[in-house]
Amino acid sequence: MVDLLGPRAAPARPPVLTVSQLNARVKGLLEEEFREVLVEGEISSWRLYPSGHAYFDLKDAASKAGAVMFSGRRRFLRFQPQDGMRVLVRCQITLYERDGRFQICALSMEPLGEGALEVAFRQLHQRLALEGLFDPSRKVPLPERPRRVALVTSREGAALRDMLRVLRESAPIVEVVVVHTRVQGEGAAASVAAALRRADRGLARLGRPADLIIVGRGGGSREDLWAFNEEEAARAVAACETPVLSAVGHEIDTALTDLAADEFASTPTAAAERAARGWLALARDLRRFPLPLARCARARLDAAEERLADLGRERAFRRPEAGLEALAQRMDGLFRRLFRETRHAGRAREAALAAFVPRLQAASPRVRVQACGESLVDRLKRLAAAQARLRERKESALAAQAGRLEGVSPLAVLARGYSLAYRERDGALLREAGQAPPGERVRLRLHRGTLVCRVEESRGEGGTAAPPASPSG
Repeated sequence: MVDLLGPRAAPARPPVLTVSQLNARVKGLLEEEFREVLVEGEISSWRLYPSGHAYFDLKDAASKAGAVMFSGRRRFLRFQPQDGMRVLVRCQITLYERDGRFQICALSMEPLGEGALEVAFRQLHQRLALEGLFDPSRKVPLPERPRRVALVTSREGAALRDMLRVLRESAPIVEVVVVHTRVQGEGAAASVAAALRRADRGLARLGRPADLIIVGRGGGSREDLWAFNEEEAARAVAACETPVLSAVGHEIDTALTDLAADEFASTPTAAAERAARGWLALARDLRRFPLPLARCARARLDAAEERLADLGRERAFRRPEAGLEALAQRMDGLFRRLFRETRHAGRAREAALAAFVPRLQAASPRVRVQACGESLVDRLKRLAAAQARLRERKESALAAQAGRLEGVSPLAVLARGYSLAYRERDGALLREAGQAPPGERVRLRLHRGTLVCRVEESRGEGGTAAPPASPSG
């Protein structure tokens, strides 16, 4: 058969991709197609890593998909996800390129059936209950008639005005200390906990401890009241040493602070009425028995007046100055005695001191220094005299030695007219005439002075010409 359209073109070859390139392209397609989706499923294999990231599976009756929720997203969860919990997950779909499998990247999560707040409340309630935080045995009874009450609430809230009104009308004797705190929004739980610590230990450190702490706020939505369901606020209530009365929201609301407190009231107004109840009962009791109380008071007053009259008839009250006069005379006698004893003791002490004066003068450093100075001067004089005598003896001995030396000195011989002849050129002492031939320069040492001469003629012992001396002479 002949193809009338000509020869058919060869089909184009698809591009060759590496595995990494393939995974990258699939990852891009998935993230582009499933930027944000809602997935309903049941949590399975929930695993929380030290990094804070949570890995789990979402499954239904027929399929399963791996999922991850990073710590930055997980910290906004109000409840703790658990295996078997059905949830609605807002997520992105992506691909884990290393393993080549797609996974769900969870952005937020809501439990199905009951809300996230209910789940979080139930989970935290179970955990704190297991720790015994709500145990009735750790609660203490509230004081029947507290004298100082600390109100831990917002100073702008209507709850504070209601509580102040009730306490002012029902128990004006009660001293009220308002400790401001935030009662809703981000950080409100930490603010409530800090305010509770100030009302409990802070007032005690100031020496004004409260007898009762009322913590709470007025009604609102579940989210508005949530600060009183946070773990930090509940633990702060349980840690108070002062009895705590919790009053959060309306009658239908129950917060974890209510369960951790020693007692709770349905509303802040009811809490103030509970604090004033003892004082109201006392006031009713006092109004119930006015006549017996008046009779009792009249009897005690009559007894006091009679006792006062008896005291007025006693001598001490008829002439009270008499006792003072006797005491004054006794004081005068004691003063005179004290004066005599003091003067006698002073004189005795002066005599004792006078006895010490000669001994002190003898031992005076000035006297001792003066004596030592005189002794030193005497010793110096004696030393100088000894030195003079020694010098005289030495000088006499030296003169005698000098005389003896003078007798044997060559200069003494020269003094008698002799002289010594030296050859000028080498300084040799001349002992014979031949040692100085004619023309030789000689030096004559006289008793006083020296002569330099030139030899004109050299003669021997017999007057003949002296023979020349040997080379050694």
